[in-house]
Amino acid sequence: MRKTFLILLVSLLILPSFLGNVYAQEDSLTTNTKYFDISLECTGQSAWDKSVTYVITVIPKIDSPKTQILWDTPTLVGITPKHEEFVDLYMGQTYSFKAILKPEREGSFTLSVNLIAWQHDTNYTNSVSDVVTFDSNLVVQPVDPGYTFGNIAKILILTLLGGLGLWGLVILLKKSSKALVKWLTPPN
Repeated sequence: MRKTFLILLVSLLILPSFLGNVYAQEDSLTTNTKYFDISLECTGQSAWDKSVTYVITVIPKIDSPKTQILWDTPTLVGITPKHEEFVDLYMGQTYSFKAILKPEREGSFTLSVNLIAWQHDTNYTNSVSDVVTFDSNLVVQPVDPGYTFGNIAKILILTLLGGLGLWGLVILLKKSSKALVKWLTPPN
């Protein structure tokens, strides 16, 4: 019984992540200029909080010890960059920066990322944009298979935890009821 339970639990935890990686759609937008090569990619949506992760990959063609990265979205989409606003970028190296989007309402929204290389004599800028569409359930359209498998795994995990909680409660009540009956029995 325990071996079956452990095998089921491990397969439920591993299978969705494996299938999500196999079927993940990689839509990336690329902008090339004489200052930066920028690629913006949506890496998927979380089944737990419906947040969307975007990753920007930058290959600078100039040394820029002070580069500002600005994520621009409408007010109905919250964005949390997972990096400093000003970063050091050096020619020929590859850098990746991540941001988390949290939609508040359905609709199509434009996400723009601007890179500004602040120099002492002039400033160099480059940007890339993407349009992200959310349906009435705040799910990105088209729906990513990883999100679907994540939802299935979430339901199975919550059901499994609920069942384990009920099983533990029944065992606890059985053991405590014997002690409670003994304690409530009046002395002879």
